[in-house]
Amino acid sequence: MSLWGSLSRVTVQGIEEVRLTAFKSFRNQVLPLAPLTTLIGRNSSGKSNALDGLEVLSRLARGDDITEALESRRGPEGAVRGGLAGCVPHGSDRFALGCTVRTQWGPIDLEVTVQVEPEVQIIKERLTGPTAEGRRHVLESGEANPQVGDLWATWHNGKRGRDPSVRFRGSRLLTSQLPLRVAPETQGGTDSVWCAETMISTLEGVFHLDPVPHLMRQYVPSRDSNLRRTAENLSAAVGNIERTDKPLFRRLVELLRGLADHEIETLAVTRSDLGDVMIALNEGPLGLTPAREMSDGMLRFLAITTSLLTGGGGLDLGHTKAEQNERSLMLVIEELENGLHPSQASEVLGLVRQAGAANSTEVLITTHSPALLSALDAEDHDGVVVCWRDRESGSSRLTRLTELDGYPTAMASGSLGEVVTQGRLDTSPRRDRDYSEFDRLLGIG
Repeated sequence: MSLWGSLSRVTVQGIEEVRLTAFKSFRNQVLPLAPLTTLIGRNSSGKSNALDGLEVLSRLARGDDITEALESRRGPEGAVRGGLAGCVPHGSDRFALGCTVRTQWGPIDLEVTVQVEPEVQIIKERLTGPTAEGRRHVLESGEANPQVGDLWATWHNGKRGRDPSVRFRGSRLLTSQLPLRVAPETQGGTDSVWCAETMISTLEGVFHLDPVPHLMRQYVPSRDSNLRRTAENLSAAVGNIERTDKPLFRRLVELLRGLADHEIETLAVTRSDLGDVMIALNEGPLGLTPAREMSDGMLRFLAITTSLLTGGGGLDLGHTKAEQNERSLMLVIEELENGLHPSQASEVLGLVRQAGAANSTEVLITTHSPALLSALDAEDHDGVVVCWRDRESGSSRLTRLTELDGYPTAMASGSLGEVVTQGRLDTSPRRDRDYSEFDRLLGIG
């Protein structure tokens, strides 16, 4: 069997970057991603907009109608912030996004432009990736036809002459349709389908965890054990760990004991007469404290640790097509420090690193916590990205922390948390040791 005959068994390494070409407050910006990416910046700098770009790509990858994917309120995710119209930069009728997925055979790139007015449809899309003949555009759209809502696109089949064309529905991501429209009868066709399937399965593995404590306080069916975005079924997820993986459950209890300032014997899973479950703290002489009486911070901590410990196998990733062992995971958590005492920052970051090593999980977080920033190791700084607003254009911008002017000098004077809160890092090209600009960009202090 040739090297390229084994493409279906290639391990995906994760998402390398998200390109915010024309999306919300961004123009031609790149969000680089690492095993641990920490996105920092002032409120209203555009951090949530950057995360929404990744969310939009993930939703489109599932192959649903664009409007349904981004505006539906029937599913557990709800609509993307601002809805479909909110994705478009001011003064435009379209938005454009892209991303790169790493594989052992080389990167796969996706670029897509979505028109919102007068009709919602894809007007441009290109998928580029490794093939037996080298890197090729394996899918490239032609002119959109607003009258019929469809467009033609060519796909790489590896034969001499022109690549064949196929008619696609313009209301859905073309890459998601390619495996259904193309019969891979040639090596080139096999390569093209593999690139599309790899891109789709990777984007489907993006999971935005947004724990809502008041939703976690009720009994839930025990069979509903894949943790949802809001963690409303946390009790069932923990109950499933208790039944199926005792070592993992003990690890969860150990982490919980480290969070509390009082004695915790274990984490119990209580059951109602109907067989539904609710977690409770077994506090020894004090008895059981059910989820309905637990603090918001403790419930949020349990949701985050459960997602990190179980990886993709314990999360509700929706109707994905990839096999579990082939799926990468990108876990997105906004304001990781919410509900946590500053002393827990290093513990949580250690758990994030362990999850990355054990479950091939990439983690993308936002934070305003100096304690959490100080807990980052020097090697983590390559994954710190500063989001800020350009004063002249009003557009959001993204810059790696390590690329900011004055970074080496400032870091020699203290931890990252101290440097940020005291404004000791200069982002301007001037060498006058005025560090106030960096403090203004981050808004942490």
